[in-house]
Amino acid sequence: MTKIVLTYEDFFTIVEPDLLYLDNSRLRFISLRGIEGAPTLAVEIISRYSKQIDRRRKTALYAAHDVTWYWIVDPDARTIEAYRLDAGSYRLDAKLEGAEPRALSPFPDLPLEPATIWP
Repeated sequence: MTKIVLTYEDFFTIVEPDLLYLDNSRLRFISLRGIEGAPTLAVEIISRYSKQIDRRRKTALYAAHDVTWYWIVDPDARTIEAYRLDAGSYRLDAKLEGAEPRALSPFPDLPLEPATIWP
């Protein structure tokens, strides 16, 4: 798993999202220690054990460090919620649910097929 090092003044926090994406403008954040800065997208796959951490603590942490997009994948509900950072907090941008394919930002040309995601 890739570590993200998020820094604020003299303090830093290390998180390990389940998936992450860096656009070309953020490739400079890659170092031997991990990703030293905010990725474009962080993805967390929640479980009953991580639900509170991923929905509250990590949401606040990613917003404070300017992670533009945050997806929360809920296998039990069979949903993917795509949040966009707006003025320091996340707003739901789109939600993948049901059987219809749908693209989620920041990948508008990549429709996700629910039948291939959920067993």
